[in-house]
Amino acid sequence: MTNKKFFSILAIALAAAFALRFWLGFVIFPNQGFAWDLATFANWMDTIRFDGFKAYAVDPGINYPPVFADILALLNWLGDTTGISPYLFMKWPSIIADLGIGAVLAFVGRKWFSDKIGLIATFGFLMLPITWYDSAIWGQVDSLAMLPMLLSIVFLIDRKPELSLTFFVVAVLTKPQGVLILLILLPVLIGQFQKRELKPMRTLYSIASALVTFSVLAMPWSLESYLGNGTAGIARVPVVGDLAGLAVQYFSTAGMFPVLTANAFNIWAGVGEIPLAQQIQEGHVYWLTDDYQILGVPAQVIGGILFLAVSGIVFWMLIRSHSPNQVLLGSATLLVAFFVLPTRVHERYLVQAFAILAIVWAAKNSRRLLLALLAVANTLNLHAILAADLSVQTVSATASPVASGLDLVGVARNVVTIISGNPPEYYAIGWVRMDATFARTEWVIWAVIFIHLAALLVILFDFLKANGLKLFDRKAIA
Repeated sequence: MTNKKFFSILAIALAAAFALRFWLGFVIFPNQGFAWDLATFANWMDTIRFDGFKAYAVDPGINYPPVFADILALLNWLGDTTGISPYLFMKWPSIIADLGIGAVLAFVGRKWFSDKIGLIATFGFLMLPITWYDSAIWGQVDSLAMLPMLLSIVFLIDRKPELSLTFFVVAVLTKPQGVLILLILLPVLIGQFQKRELKPMRTLYSIASALVTFSVLAMPWSLESYLGNGTAGIARVPVVGDLAGLAVQYFSTAGMFPVLTANAFNIWAGVGEIPLAQQIQEGHVYWLTDDYQILGVPAQVIGGILFLAVSGIVFWMLIRSHSPNQVLLGSATLLVAFFVLPTRVHERYLVQAFAILAIVWAAKNSRRLLLALLAVANTLNLHAILAADLSVQTVSATASPVASGLDLVGVARNVVTIISGNPPEYYAIGWVRMDATFARTEWVIWAVIFIHLAALLVILFDFLKANGLKLFDRKAIA
């Protein structure tokens, strides 16, 4: 394929993706989305406007790291410059990140595989319903972290560890899920070092690059304010205090929802006396805490062991071999496993995986069909949560909740007020409301759970096969 044809097709794909997202985000659903989170982001914007770099000290409820705060500060600046309410800009960063991911997929696909694979991956990612639903309709920010995560993986494969670790730090400082890429970076870097593909000095340069990036992006903000009085000495140490404060923020965020599933239709949505799959039709759900025991073992422990087992397999095999295809398959396996296996997972945590699935499943028709099916299934998961009123109450695993008859009117609104400080109406933010009956039908939810689990098994199979493990080969067994 000529350069002119490649770039022409890529330009058409990016233009079409932008037009679709603009139409959905600013024409069909202007200043609408998942109002709970959008109102929270708007409140953070106000805090940043008035308190600047001290925002984390003033409002410890800001539980996203500093790069996201930088983006919110930029939106404030755009509002001041244009005279437009900055809240109207909140969907733009994710939409731009979507397009950035699409462009990266085109170039790396062309470089490592073929022009056709790169363009198919770009079209796939940009047009899959899950990606534009998450950013343009819901107003979520998963692609903001996925773009630097993807770039970190790309530069890791290209043996440019300085840039890889730089973008890893950017990802970690954008959303907590960025830290998952460490489980890909470490084994590949270890393998490259063992095989003398990476010189010791470059390792040191890479670490220095990561520290400088962290210092520049994190130190201006008051992350050290998360440390308690007993750690005041650590808080005063440059970089160390910020790292410790970020760790406290991360652990605090991870502990906010100690439940089997936070509306993710994964394996835990089918667990409990009254599983989530059976409750949601009523328009309210009980999140059962993940100390719920299965054969005497807490669900949190079981989910953690399952995820660590998959992570361990990926880690070990990437040390041994780390071609572009193997690293991408390992990354996709890790991201899908993070959605399917642990407890405490939210419905949108699978969105980031599609940035890599779009390229590793681009070559075969069977995998393209699976990618489309998985995207539709995960979109149904998001739609079931976003599109209609849903009240949520956390219940201890030792309780025996009844899935009907409890009046939870106003629970969601009250939680919004507590978390954001102001309800969505204060910011003129509206909820997207559509018919969610089909997405909340019990058999549909069970089908979505099955598709999510099947996708994990398939991507794990593809990863093991790429590493030379011939599953179900009778000769190998003999």
